Amino acid sequence: MHINRNPEYFLTVAAEGSFSKAAEKLYVSQPYLSQHVLRLEKEFGVKLLDRSQTPLRLTEAGRIYANYLESGKRLEQKLLSDFDALSQNREQTLRLALSSWRAGVLLPDVLPTYAAQYPQVRLDVMEYPTSELYGLVLDDRADLSVMNTTLDTPEGITAETIVQERILLVGNRRSPVTQALLAAREQGEPIDLHALENERVVLMRPGTFLSNRVRNYLDKAQVTLRRVTYGTNAATALGLAARNYGFCFLNETGVRSAPGDELAFFDFDTPDMSHPLCAVYKSSSYLRPIARAFIDVTADFYAKSSMR
Repeated sequence: MHINRNPEYFLTVAAEGSFSKAAEKLYVSQPYLSQHVLRLEKEFGVKLLDRSQTPLRLTEAGRIYANYLESGKRLEQKLLSDFDALSQNREQTLRLALSSWRAGVLLPDVLPTYAAQYPQVRLDVMEYPTSELYGLVLDDRADLSVMNTTLDTPEGITAETIVQERILLVGNRRSPVTQALLAAREQGEPIDLHALENERVVLMRPGTFLSNRVRNYLDKAQVTLRRVTYGTNAATALGLAARNYGFCFLNETGVRSAPGDELAFFDFDTPDMSHPLCAVYKSSSYLRPIARAFIDVTADFYAKSSMR
């Protein structure tokens, strides 16, 4: 098969809607161009063009093939751009999409090592709500994102697990409830979330992976929180807990950013309160070596670092 041979032939026919116009643009004969498409259709066993209409129109199979060829052209352009940058020893740019909170806890941990190993790479960090990160990757506005995911990722997305991240309960050590939970832990007893029902608890607004995971667990445990404060930033929730304004739930990769020693962290020791932290990139796209290196450095850091 010659799927990738002369992709501009089929793409030009599709764009012009005419063999004669495409042949004129490509400086080839119309019969040769027509035979080229016929050979493709014979090899694939499907019709790529609807010849009953003028101008010619793509069939559903034709649209799939055209998208495939366009993707191949973009991949080739990225590949050649990387080769050119390497040969010229030029600076390369890695476009990284993160939530504001994730950027605040991940980059201080990972970036110094990455920058030391890859000094020619400039990082372009885009901070957006978690709900928008998939779109940035799918639209080729970002090379890579690092985020918590679920199994139902959008079509066209690859989510590569970096670490299975626990969700921790955070409370101030001055709180009597925190002290009771610490004492129970010393006795090997599980966390009783019913102790929080009349306490202030800061929760992320519905829609984030952290919020959904916590809410499902609370519902499963039949826990009703009566004094909830809603927010959109885990750093704010952590700061409130540090000031003894109730409890919050935090992804474990953020514990190093916790202020001082006044906070206590509780692990639920159940898969229900954990979720994968993933490197997210476009499935059909060429994953640039500098993006692969960032994933590897991040995975290596979390594999070696100790969580509380």
